[in-house]
Amino acid sequence: MKTTLETKPQLIQISAAWNSREGAPLGRNHYVELEIKKAKPNGASTKLSAVQKPCDKMTEAIVMDGGKRGQVVEVCADPACRIHHPNTPSPQQVERERAEERKRIEKEKLAITTRHRVLASILQRVSAPLKKADLLAVAHYLIGHLSYSQVPALAKRHKVEVKKDSASAQELLATQVSKYDEAELCKLFLEISLLDSAYQRSTSSRDDVLMDTAKRYRVDTEKLQKAVAEELAAKQDKGTKAKAKPKSRKTTA
Repeated sequence: MKTTLETKPQLIQISAAWNSREGAPLGRNHYVELEIKKAKPNGASTKLSAVQKPCDKMTEAIVMDGGKRGQVVEVCADPACRIHHPNTPSPQQVERERAEERKRIEKEKLAITTRHRVLASILQRVSAPLKKADLLAVAHYLIGHLSYSQVPALAKRHKVEVKKDSASAQELLATQVSKYDEAELCKLFLEISLLDSAYQRSTSSRDDVLMDTAKRYRVDTEKLQKAVAEELAAKQDKGTKAKAKPKSRKTTA
């Protein structure tokens, strides 16, 4: 290999590896090894693949590593060659694409920054309490971001019935809350924030958001629990009596 380089110093040095470092032999991503086929006699035409076709930029190269180490092969290392690098964009095309990408990023940055400033300006002008239009904006956002399990729970609580041919539960809820006044919308916000806590028993008293809120609103939870227990007991007793009546009639007969 050393002798070959001495006799042919113009040879391009190539590597069997895909990538190449600066100052190292060209990696396979920078060249195409050619297998030039001679034209058949009598003008017989054959369909050649790209690696079998010659080009103006093809040249000899020496393989510096791998199984073909020391062999001299023909390669095309010109990225502008449309025969062997048809998918490689031209330098002009690359520059155009970069310029377009810069414009797109600048346009997007301008739009986002402007919207951030608009939001900041809105917040500077907001005063308590919120107006109904602002409350509705919050309500529609919250309804649109309800979890899969929260949608049917909230729809049931607000007596929203979803039929086969009707809109989705979220759309029906959004339509219904548009009719609420400011007080009802405020209740809705708190209801959504407490929905998960209300439908599952908290494992830690410190993290029980529902009960913490109940304390703030001075709700007597023990009294409510006693009333619920009495109601459930009454329903159970009523059900037991209803089942026992048919049996007693049959025995009497």
